[in-house]
Amino acid sequence: PDGRMLVTERSGRLRIVAKDFRLDPRPVEGLPKIVVGGQGGLFEVALHPNYKDNGWIYISYSGPGEGGHGTELMRAKLDGYQLTEQQVLFRLLPKSSATQHFGGRIVFDGKGQVFLTLGDRGEMRRAQRLDDHAGSVIRLHEDGTIPKDNPFVNRRDARPEKFTYGNRNIQGAAMHPKTGELWTHEHGPQGGDEVNVMRA
Repeated sequence: PDGRMLVTERSGRLRIVAKDFRLDPRPVEGLPKIVVGGQGGLFEVALHPNYKDNGWIYISYSGPGEGGHGTELMRAKLDGYQLTEQQVLFRLLPKSSATQHFGGRIVFDGKGQVFLTLGDRGEMRRAQRLDDHAGSVIRLHEDGTIPKDNPFVNRRDARPEKFTYGNRNIQGAAMHPKTGELWTHEHGPQGGDEVNVMRA
């Protein structure tokens, strides 16, 4: 709201750009451990729609875990150059050592929910599995809890965060201003990119 901008660098730094477009030389501190390699690293930063009132900043990145690394979502508040009140809201499971197709786009629906895109990690069969987060769009309440009307929330063989599956590598996402539907741009392997309307 004061005209400054937050910018992510894939190498794992969060930067502040002044209103006059000058880059502040001091990076923001307090980020989680980020695994940088291939297409992985620090992905997107997004202000909560009511940021002016609640101060929440959402960040996606490749985080470490058992079996390798994968896309994660956290939120925090900015105090000077320090992130505070950090909360990890989501961790992709299972992790892997693959270095591509992380997704990481963050979109708010304006109704209390947040979407996060997840790539298939270059392992296309994973995108067809309901018990695997890879290759899907997940939908959460803004505090990280799972909406009760998510499509697979009552299935024991599925990850309840999943909203869609069968996606390859979504690198663009936005809410349609009139219909309120989530539109995404998905990278094809050699051309063949797609624009999709995401439905549960």
